[in-house]
Amino acid sequence: MATIIQNFRLTKEQVERLEELFRDLYNALSSEWCDIHIMGFGSVVTGLGTKTSDVDCYIQLPRWMHPPDRSYVIRARDILMRHKHIFENAFAIVQAKVPIVQFYHIPTQVNCDINFSCPAGVENSKLIRYLLDCDKRALHLAIFVKYWSKIHHFTGTNLMTSYCLTILVIFFLQHYNMLPSVKYLQENIEELNVNDWNSAFNTTPYSDFDSDISMYELLGNFFKYYKTFEFDKYIICPYLGRPVKREDFANVESVPSEFSAYRTNVGLKKLNPLRLDSMMCVQDPFEHNRNCAVAVYPKLVQNIKALIENAVCIYENESQNDFLNKLLHSTIILNSATKKKKKQKQKFPKLNGVKKNYRQNQNFKSYLRGRNHRR
Repeated sequence: MATIIQNFRLTKEQVERLEELFRDLYNALSSEWCDIHIMGFGSVVTGLGTKTSDVDCYIQLPRWMHPPDRSYVIRARDILMRHKHIFENAFAIVQAKVPIVQFYHIPTQVNCDINFSCPAGVENSKLIRYLLDCDKRALHLAIFVKYWSKIHHFTGTNLMTSYCLTILVIFFLQHYNMLPSVKYLQENIEELNVNDWNSAFNTTPYSDFDSDISMYELLGNFFKYYKTFEFDKYIICPYLGRPVKREDFANVESVPSEFSAYRTNVGLKKLNPLRLDSMMCVQDPFEHNRNCAVAVYPKLVQNIKALIENAVCIYENESQNDFLNKLLHSTIILNSATKKKKKQKQKFPKLNGVKKNYRQNQNFKSYLRGRNHRR
């Protein structure tokens, strides 16, 4: 496992060389906007960067230039295109929820995305880095599970995001009492409001967990935990560090009292409610109305569950020496019963008697179309 992690992960020298990217980016953009700050986020910051990872950057503008609109993305693209010896293939994606500029940095041979409107990613990355640094086994587990997901092709573009997978790892370690809940980390400290959510957390070293459990056992227990997890009934909630019933978020009134910011933001209709119409619901640790697994479609969930079940089977039936080889190279063959299910129309998870109320609160398009038709 150590060899796999070493070859898969960015080296210290590669991470340090990215400073050249930040410097070139600052020199180019500061000629147009003075007093900017360039903040990296994502896997390069969390320690989960791989040799194929892109770099994500948030460009913090002076307060008097807020809120930044889509025109900044266009201007940034035009600026980068004037430095063709440094930046290549600059492309603006304006219509995205978070408008970005994508480009290739020639000196470091790295692809990069920049945005002007989403500082939340910076704070999330700080939290992930803190949690994974609480115990070296946490970081190693997260890196290896990410590698396993890449080998079996279920994370990436239009698949489960690496961020979502990392939350699954952190949540398992919270269940195992190796990591603290985010709620615990936010107690008795001053709030840091980012996009109407408290993103502050206590960075005091956390060392309540003391065990000599091996990485082999930890990895096996990770698969066993998610093999039996009832995704159709529960939300993965790293904020509390424990599962929360889906039905509790069916309407604002039933949301647990610990989510006071959610009740305010959603109750006053400042923000949309948490989407529950996906086969998996993985709640963001800070933005409690964000489902990080909303893009994980039903067929992909079936494949992930099959891979997890296969991993448990290998863990329970193969020797420790053969475990990794079997885990990374075994092929899942779906039986005819599974294939038949795939052809059927997928249904949303059951919500224990609150389905109607849930649909109304989520403003499902299908519900609205049906109501308009009846009229």
